[in-house]
Amino acid sequence: METNKTISPEVGTQLLFENERVRVWDLRLAPGESTGVHRHEHDYLYVVIGDGRLQAADAEGNRGEARDMQDGEVRFNAVEGEAVHEAFNAGDGPWRNIIVELKD
Repeated sequence: METNKTISPEVGTQLLFENERVRVWDLRLAPGESTGVHRHEHDYLYVVIGDGRLQAADAEGNRGEARDMQDGEVRFNAVEGEAVHEAFNAGDGPWRNIIVELKD
């Protein structure tokens, strides 16, 4: 893992809601913008708002293939222990999704 990057526990741009069972984030990225390296400690799902193109990088900075995603698409990710990664808006327009972390 790159030692010069801080790993953030914040997985979105703005925390919208939190209780003992879930945490809900709004994530917005301008074209070319990154989330920064962050850590997921809970299973989570996200709902894509508007069409876009997203590219992920692992904790070491290795980027995967960019993926086209459609408005309303839902992705679920199971987390064993923790997941550290970064996401990039690889599209020409703004990227937005709503992330729901399942705390229990």
